Amino acid sequence: MASTLTIEKIGDWKRFEKSLHRLRQLNFLGMYQEIGEAMVTSTRLRFREGVDPEGKSWPPSLRAQSGGQTLRDTGLLANSIHAQARTNAVEIGTNDKRARVHQEGLEIRAKRARFLRFQVDGTWVQVRKVQMPRRAFLGISEDDQREIESIVNRRIEEALS
Repeated sequence: MASTLTIEKIGDWKRFEKSLHRLRQLNFLGMYQEIGEAMVTSTRLRFREGVDPEGKSWPPSLRAQSGGQTLRDTGLLANSIHAQARTNAVEIGTNDKRARVHQEGLEIRAKRARFLRFQVDGTWVQVRKVQMPRRAFLGISEDDQREIESIVNRRIEEALS
């Protein structure tokens, strides 16, 4: 049994072909750079607000319970957030070795000594391990998703105009 497929062009096919050609000119690197900048700004804002990507407040640190701010002692972690754009993707992250502990909520153990030693309210404390609570800052919030969609839509519209 033979089968046949027929495709008939209806409408302004030339206009459609021109639009497709213009879309090929879309600057993906520029788009991903813009998305990266927006996500870095959003992530740094989470540090100021003390919330995760879902908008949930971080568990307060001992510093916050004493009048300070959680994850904001020096600002180094927040300021280490950066974006790396390529022609096919963008990555947002940090090279700060402490980031994973806070992002995932991990246990810290003494490596070179029997105890971890640190100050709490001016008093030195020694413990074998500390369980850090999860304080996620990397991720895409609903607002981030809307911003990404807005950037992509605007870039496509610019390429088509």
